[in-house]
Amino acid sequence: MAITRGDVLDAARDILCRHSLADLSMRRLATELGVSPNALYWHYPDKQTLLAALGDDILADVSVPSDELPWDERLEALVRAMRARLCAVPDSAEVVSSSWSSGLSSMTSLSHLTAAAAAADLPGPARRGLVTALAQLVIGLTMEEQTRRQMERLGVIEPDGRDFDAEFDDALAIVLAGARAAAAANALA
Repeated sequence: MAITRGDVLDAARDILCRHSLADLSMRRLATELGVSPNALYWHYPDKQTLLAALGDDILADVSVPSDELPWDERLEALVRAMRARLCAVPDSAEVVSSSWSSGLSSMTSLSHLTAAAAAADLPGPARRGLVTALAQLVIGLTMEEQTRRQMERLGVIEPDGRDFDAEFDDALAIVLAGARAAAAANALA
């Protein structure tokens, strides 16, 4: 049976949704697809390359807001869309984080954030800092939430009613408020 790169990514995503990242091995993936592990290596030379492609695939459907929107609204829409995509697939924040760290990811979402931030009246270091703050907010808080949900599901900890969405909203509001203030001050300078 011939498999495609898309088949591999779909099966890998399915394993994340049904189990966890710890359960996503090349051997298990091959078994799920009904092929030998060597068939996977035709498409992905190693697991890290597969995870990078999976991270890119998970974030591929993030819709890019119109350039006609103000920069801060574009940034907000992007990070909310990124978070929604990550929250839809367990352990995906960890997958994306590792793929970004490895340098194997296309990092398209970061490119979109960078383009939106470029429209702000901020010096280069401030724009980079803004993109980093927003990306790390999305990845970090979502990773923490996904880890906590898994620990709750496994019975390691009890649910505590923590509202990660409210925390995200509060953090996003303060980051964007700071960026707006910095842009306003820079415009006056």
